[in-house]
Amino acid sequence: MPGRIERPQTFMEIAGYPHYENVCSNFLRFFFDPEGPHGLGSLFLDALLNSVNIAGGVEGFGGNVSVEREVVTEAGNRIDLLIKSDSHALLIENKIFAAIANPFEDYAVYLDSLKNESGVGYDKKTKILLTLYPSREGAEWDFVNLIYADFASAVRSKLGHHVSKADTRYLTLMLDFLNTLESLEEGTRMNQEFVKLLGKREGEVEEFLTALSEFRSELREKVKQLGALIDVDRPGQVEQIPWRPNASPIHFLQHRVYANLYVDHDSYVVVDTSISPKGWEIRIFYRGTPDLSNLEEAHEEFKVPFERNGHFIYHERFDYDEDLNLVAPVVQGIVETISDSLPEPPDC
Repeated sequence: MPGRIERPQTFMEIAGYPHYENVCSNFLRFFFDPEGPHGLGSLFLDALLNSVNIAGGVEGFGGNVSVEREVVTEAGNRIDLLIKSDSHALLIENKIFAAIANPFEDYAVYLDSLKNESGVGYDKKTKILLTLYPSREGAEWDFVNLIYADFASAVRSKLGHHVSKADTRYLTLMLDFLNTLESLEEGTRMNQEFVKLLGKREGEVEEFLTALSEFRSELREKVKQLGALIDVDRPGQVEQIPWRPNASPIHFLQHRVYANLYVDHDSYVVVDTSISPKGWEIRIFYRGTPDLSNLEEAHEEFKVPFERNGHFIYHERFDYDEDLNLVAPVVQGIVETISDSLPEPPDC
């Protein structure tokens, strides 16, 4: 079952914008304004009002609509978006990735204190918490939760009534914005069936990952023990490949030790001994451009075809649980034979 669903990136994702709530709030302010240059009229506002069940939609919301950003309360807190008309005041707290720990009480008090241009308090007040995922935060202060997926769907369903008058530049931008919001809601772009499977078998997955971690630790210990049994009698070294917790999938279940046999300052032969669930494997390869004229005979002794390029796999393999006292002499023999076939190196 494929875990990840591939899709094209949006322009906003390429620019890194969706990770900034302020950027999204600025887009919302622009498109919520029914008189804005986007030419989409009341599309966004109408979709919002219908999404939170405000009777009458835009017509019932009233005229003289204004949209404000970063409105400061008496306590110094900042309201993301405030939309007002002659008869209605609507407050939006926009939350994408940041934890929801907002002063909802202060926001509610501020909204209650607002007065219209006639100096009269608003009879109709609405508080909205706009989030990627469902949330009950702010419910005690009558905040209505609206998730981005539902809002984007509402916008798309009404787009046909407004598209003919839209400025094509802003229409493209708006659609990219919606795609970005929907992509954020998808989160990791993982196949949802795969996500559900992980949730259903969470306990088994945890047990498997724990066992896998223990297995990788055992691989490392086996390689460490083998490395201690191998000597290099020429300039060189035996090194365990650094432990990589986030190794690529192809190397995730492998661990290895290198015996590096230096030919000169820039070239050396490597005897690579690796272990995986399939057992032990020995490879020979070269770094740099060493003089290989004397290596053909050594390769014939190991029954490994001699080539000037590539990796060469030793014909004999060992089981995963093979006694290291049986594996080490074979590796040591290969190291010594290759070392004897190489010219004496300069001081490295």
